[in-house]
Amino acid sequence: MENKKLTEGAKEILKPFVEERNLILYDSVLVKEDGNIILRVTIDNPDGPIDIDTLALANEYLSERIDKYDDNMPEYMLEVSSPGAERELRTDEEIEKSIEKYIHVETPNMVYEGTLKEFYTDKIVVRINIKGRFKNLEINKSDIKLIRLAVKF
Repeated sequence: MENKKLTEGAKEILKPFVEERNLILYDSVLVKEDGNIILRVTIDNPDGPIDIDTLALANEYLSERIDKYDDNMPEYMLEVSSPGAERELRTDEEIEKSIEKYIHVETPNMVYEGTLKEFYTDKIVVRINIKGRFKNLEINKSDIKLIRLAVKF
């Protein structure tokens, strides 16, 4: 389910809000869950975790201004949240900004978790722990099915 007018409208509305507060507009999507339509907007703080008060302000800011974009929409719920500690790394820029962070990488044959050490246009280098020994592993970007931040236990 996608209504570009509504999702792009949410981004347009929130742009001054996030710029003023030095935040990142991570995503804006329309989804259907359990029979409900949800406009899910995710924002993030590049300097660390985003607080609940900022999310509430963003929700209120967007809610007060979104009406002109949803004139032909059935009833929907608005959800403004953070992308979470284990967010997917969707672009080269997001991957590059994650150097020295703990990540989860899935390839067709394996799953790896370790510290992202290097990023190149065609591969990444991840420092992994194999039976107590650390090893730098090169993974071709073309082999990556999923790459996301991970929480280390």
